[in-house]
Amino acid sequence: MNPAKILLKLTRGCAILAGFAILLMMLAGAADVFGTNLDVVGLRSRPIPATFEFMGAMMVVTVFLAVSYTQQRKRHIRVELLVRRLPENWRKLADILQYALAMILFGLIARFGWAAALHSFSVGEYSTGLINFPLWPARFCLAIGVTLMTVQCLFDMLGVVFSRFRIEEDEDEPPSQYRID
Repeated sequence: MNPAKILLKLTRGCAILAGFAILLMMLAGAADVFGTNLDVVGLRSRPIPATFEFMGAMMVVTVFLAVSYTQQRKRHIRVELLVRRLPENWRKLADILQYALAMILFGLIARFGWAAALHSFSVGEYSTGLINFPLWPARFCLAIGVTLMTVQCLFDMLGVVFSRFRIEEDEDEPPSQYRID
């Protein structure tokens, strides 16, 4: 199987989990707002305990599990004012440099993210409150997400030169920048 296809399945799975995290955030947020405004109808208002901590954890899950899929689909903001005017070979070189720098940055975040996640798990880190909310699952999601982003940047960098590291776009997706057939 093509290694790019395996990465696509992993990043899609993480993006789907990020979508579920958004759904859970919407439900928890709506329930919390509803619970804190019951006094409008004459009932006792009560916020849902640990909603704030839950929202923070789900935000981490949402952002970091979806970042590699967004990169894979080339949906991140990109300013090409100068690069667009370069010859094709220079554009490829600029892309390789950009992917290499992104790979280094996300690789460093991944390294420290894994260290923080493993430490958080080993000490049982949690946020104190009415309900003690565990923090280590969100830390692992961050570490997994930035690790996938690092691998995606590597594949993007290699994909500038080698076609087997590229994913053929779906029909509803715009064509990629580079296409060597």
